[in-house]
Amino acid sequence: MFAQFFGAFLLNKQLVTPEALARAIDEKKNTRMRLGVLAINAGLMTAEQVEHVNVAQQTVDKRFGDLCVEFGYLTQDNVDTLLSESPSDYLLLGQTLVNDNSLTNAQFEDAIKEYKELYQLTDDDISGYQNDKLLGLVKEFYHFNTAENARIYTDYITLLFKNIIRFIGDDFTPQQSTVVKSAEADYVVQQSIVGKYKADVCICAGKSEYVSIAERFSSDVFENSPEFIDAAVGEFLNVINGLFVVNESNESGTELTLEPQVISVNKEIPLESEGFCIPVTFSFGEVVFIVSVH
Repeated sequence: MFAQFFGAFLLNKQLVTPEALARAIDEKKNTRMRLGVLAINAGLMTAEQVEHVNVAQQTVDKRFGDLCVEFGYLTQDNVDTLLSESPSDYLLLGQTLVNDNSLTNAQFEDAIKEYKELYQLTDDDISGYQNDKLLGLVKEFYHFNTAENARIYTDYITLLFKNIIRFIGDDFTPQQSTVVKSAEADYVVQQSIVGKYKADVCICAGKSEYVSIAERFSSDVFENSPEFIDAAVGEFLNVINGLFVVNESNESGTELTLEPQVISVNKEIPLESEGFCIPVTFSFGEVVFIVSVH
């Protein structure tokens, strides 16, 4: 999840184009981390020092790490430690953008520093997948701090993104939210969570995106089977909402139940109360999630 929000951060800062980010998200699975980016991320080297070593490598037949030690930028222990650690997804994304010349090392250095400072993150937080840090990241990104029912929105959206990664894939970028009074798309799957409070949740998608969500969730390919597509997307939403209900019961003692789903085609669905519209750009297109708590 940190990688997806790092991509959104780069996009919002206009450091990369949507096209370059989409390519990098698709290519990062094939990317091999370089010591320079690892050292910049760890705060052990500056982008200028990395570039110095890169230039030096063009004139001598030595490995990057050996030159770093020779120039006094790193110790051998630093090199061994950096190379032994499994790179986080956000680092693979950054490395892919550097490889693609979409980001320079200097831009990466500034961006990763600002990203960590903005969300008060450390490498241990990111590699450890700390839940409190994920909650803080979501709350800050969507400006939930001043929203009524901020805790509920934050918990739900954090759970949503975890399960998108788990069931649909990590090839997406979250976009900034807007406040809406209705849901409208080719396909809208709506479900209400009721009890101490009520939450209306919708998945809104065009036809091809709707089918892609269904196929990814079910790990199957649907051809002219609308009932199976509806069932798959509906079950995806049901899983998220079911997990949220269980969490609310376990963590805050709030008992909630799920109402039956409603699937609408080419209709505008009014909401009982204003909700947050959360667009998510996948490699296959955009899907919108709407959450209204009242």
